[in-house]
Amino acid sequence: MLQRFVFPGLLFLLFSCLTAEAQVIDADEDDVQEAEPDVAAETEDELEVPEDSYSGSYDDSTGSIEAAHEAAADIRKQGWQISGDMRVGYIRAEQELRDGSSDTDTNWRGRFRIGGTSRFNSWLLGNVRIASTCSSDQCDPEFVLDHSLPTGNSIEDGDITFDQLYLHAFRLKRFDVAVGRLQTKFVTRSGVFAKSLDRNDSNGFNVNWTDGAHATYHSDSGAITHLILQYNDPDGASNVRRRPLDFADSDSRVTYFFAWESQKRIGPITQRGIDITYMPSSMLKDGTVTGPVDDYVGIVSRFTTARPIGTSGRRWNFSAELGYAPDTPTRAALDLPGEGDSDGFAWAVTGSLMDLWPNHSVGINYARADAGWLLSPQYRNNEELFEIRYLWRKRRNLALDMRVRWRRDLVQQALETQKRDEVDFFARFTVGFSR
Repeated sequence: MLQRFVFPGLLFLLFSCLTAEAQVIDADEDDVQEAEPDVAAETEDELEVPEDSYSGSYDDSTGSIEAAHEAAADIRKQGWQISGDMRVGYIRAEQELRDGSSDTDTNWRGRFRIGGTSRFNSWLLGNVRIASTCSSDQCDPEFVLDHSLPTGNSIEDGDITFDQLYLHAFRLKRFDVAVGRLQTKFVTRSGVFAKSLDRNDSNGFNVNWTDGAHATYHSDSGAITHLILQYNDPDGASNVRRRPLDFADSDSRVTYFFAWESQKRIGPITQRGIDITYMPSSMLKDGTVTGPVDDYVGIVSRFTTARPIGTSGRRWNFSAELGYAPDTPTRAALDLPGEGDSDGFAWAVTGSLMDLWPNHSVGINYARADAGWLLSPQYRNNEELFEIRYLWRKRRNLALDMRVRWRRDLVQQALETQKRDEVDFFARFTVGFSR
């Protein structure tokens, strides 16, 4: 097993080597002033990335650090730019539960977010945003400020909180860093879908976040290297982390995340990436707080293809992700029959037919996540999934999507009478605004 301090040390050394050219330390004011046109020019180039790279509905594939790059191009003077979005929809789910009973749940849901970005000077942005969720089951407004999630995947319905509150510094055109409460997303960029095996804050109707620091380095080849240091509260994580991951141990306060991604086209391949998550002292090996506590590591690779190349007209997008956790909880810790450790593989594929008719697209998604894969916000562990989705996207900030999804346990849990089986449907509308 990787040692607790060796692994993050190697990541830091690698990232330091990659970012040495940025010369962040001791940059004088003249350097900063010269960097401003480069930052804006680079951002405008990024805005010309084909629309397919903005996958899913509004903001499904854009994290805080990407949004700040766009703001750098839009905000020419000091002051605040206001932006936000609203997502409303209907959900129906029918389940065959593990104890043999059945259940049907229907509700209306909404998510509302509004905030502002200010460019304080040529190299520093600030961002603040509040977010809330609401449902037909519960919608009593209450402001909260927590460092962990009460439900495991989102704030409570009716709660209002900060989901972004950070400073973002641009120092020369290649290197930047954001510190505070962030949205971090590492997803397949494949048109209809924005899926992830390891990190996708605030997907769907959820509100969650990453507390910490996110640094990026932009290489000459167009690839981007990421390093995220995430704070974990003793009461739990601020984004989706599945049991028996636990953060009561004082050595589990920081999660280390390293990623490399390129969206430069090579033939039909439009995205390539690899992520490594390292979570020291955060896995309850046998599922109990009195038992051994191990480090948890997750490795993910992903790629996306498109044919034909272009931003309009009928075309195919295909994506694939593969995840592996070398050390996993025991089967007993996950209530599975048998002895030994649980399996730690996960994989997912999507296929999208874009502009089947102008602005109308359809896609399918199939995934399997073994019981020992504990990181995905969109694929539950010990489960297989099949989904069909329709997307109408008139423009980037206006979308209507509908899906039908089937999910089932891969392995029947010990002491249960059957596997859990679920079919759910949603229709949702998303609109964004800015001024």
